[in-house]
Amino acid sequence: MIDLEVVSNDRYASTNVADDFEKVLSLMTIKEGLNITNDFGAALKAAISGVLSLMLSFGINAETNDRPAGFVNVATFAPEIMLSIRYASADNFLGRVVEGYEAPSCWLVMPAAEALKQAHLVLEAQGLGLIVFDCYRPQRAVQDFVSWALTKEASQKAAYFPRVPKSELFAKGYIARHSSHSRGATVDVGIVRSASETKASIEANHEASQASVCQLHASQDQRAGMLDFGSSYDCFDVISHTKHPTISAGAKANRELLVETMSAVGFSNYQLEWWHFTLDAEPYPTVYFDFPVLAQ
Repeated sequence: MIDLEVVSNDRYASTNVADDFEKVLSLMTIKEGLNITNDFGAALKAAISGVLSLMLSFGINAETNDRPAGFVNVATFAPEIMLSIRYASADNFLGRVVEGYEAPSCWLVMPAAEALKQAHLVLEAQGLGLIVFDCYRPQRAVQDFVSWALTKEASQKAAYFPRVPKSELFAKGYIARHSSHSRGATVDVGIVRSASETKASIEANHEASQASVCQLHASQDQRAGMLDFGSSYDCFDVISHTKHPTISAGAKANRELLVETMSAVGFSNYQLEWWHFTLDAEPYPTVYFDFPVLAQ
């Protein structure tokens, strides 16, 4: 899902509004003889500044192919964390590779990568670990989701939104024009068992998993050692709400463990998606980056 969040200006934005504003004022002074030092000029400048500030409150896209130096590759930084970057494959609700995902890589700003590693180490002491489904997401990928949502294509409906008409994905908030993932400090994660415990747990959880919606990938997830969370990743359904009341006791406990573990290292959960977490102290809370996801 792509969540809509309020954002504003940053040095990696595609336009420097402050500089442009000064240029406009200079042109007005030259061409119209406007004295911006008088009361009228000052009032005009304040009014325009207010309008620009309001515009900035809705965010600026950083439309560039250049990745900022503060981003790190999680596969290199924390190779012990399992990755399953599904938007770089056909294993997602589009049924194809998503625009901007040129490699199945997880890129995050350093503070988010450090916190993610801490969470994994906490789980590792319990014979568990993190599995990551998505990290930084280019704005072009978000736009790809939006474009798809406006079509009638629904080949993956049974797996990802069996109970929601595609025409309602926007209204219900499952698709939006911006995502916190594009800021580099949001991750989609689950919990997996250690390799030694995975095999014994598969049969025990198979029956409970098959009883719920969005379980087409249940067997695949269980082979990877993933705990039962009551729905598969990216399920557009109320059952994915973190505190949904009808999931099994085991799934509820697993969701609580994930939230507690991630919260302890500074992440907050998005209540409509049990897998979605954003770093509270994200360094770029105001920008949607658009560089592609590359291997290096």
